[in-house]
Amino acid sequence: MLTQTILQSLVIKHLDKKTYQKFILLMFLMFSVLPYLKNITVVTNNNSVFNLVYIYFIGGYLRKYSSDFSRDKMKYYVMLFIGSLLLMLVSIFFLDIIKPKSWFIFLTTSSPLEALAGVFLFLIAKNVTISYNGVINKIAASTFAVYLIHCQAIFFPILWGKIVRAEQWQFMPYTVGYELLIACIIYCVATLVDFIRIYIVKLYSNIRVKLNN
Repeated sequence: MLTQTILQSLVIKHLDKKTYQKFILLMFLMFSVLPYLKNITVVTNNNSVFNLVYIYFIGGYLRKYSSDFSRDKMKYYVMLFIGSLLLMLVSIFFLDIIKPKSWFIFLTTSSPLEALAGVFLFLIAKNVTISYNGVINKIAASTFAVYLIHCQAIFFPILWGKIVRAEQWQFMPYTVGYELLIACIIYCVATLVDFIRIYIVKLYSNIRVKLNN
């Protein structure tokens, strides 16, 4: 994983702007457009390492050319973010009429609308000035751990298939409320698990220091 990250960083460093844009567009087509075309599948798992690489390169572009995404364009980020959300909502109503059992297809992690909404939401957050808050920073530090825990290959089928059992709720009228509740619970529990991990690691480090002294 470390070697992969280093290689990705080197690629980002040496790509010129136009080539990088073409590369991002190619990945967008592969991971967010092609899956919606009949009989074309790029990856079978939306949580695969390929998607992580996709996200990594998008983040790398936003960082490398951060001056292109300044705060004075905030209104456009907000408009495009809201527009992406509205299109997702509209897709629910239309697909529910045309293809009832597929009303959620533009709400998946491979959705082009979700990809765009994610980028614009990131740009909004990037350009918002927030004063330092220790509690928020401490919780935010465990965000990556939350991602790893709830998408872990071994635990994934247990969490979503046996505990959450998401499929049986997806056609219920209150499914959105249920999903929001589950998301909050998973985030809180996974954050707590990471806090416990951090505490155990610190405790172990302190014991080693005392024993060595």
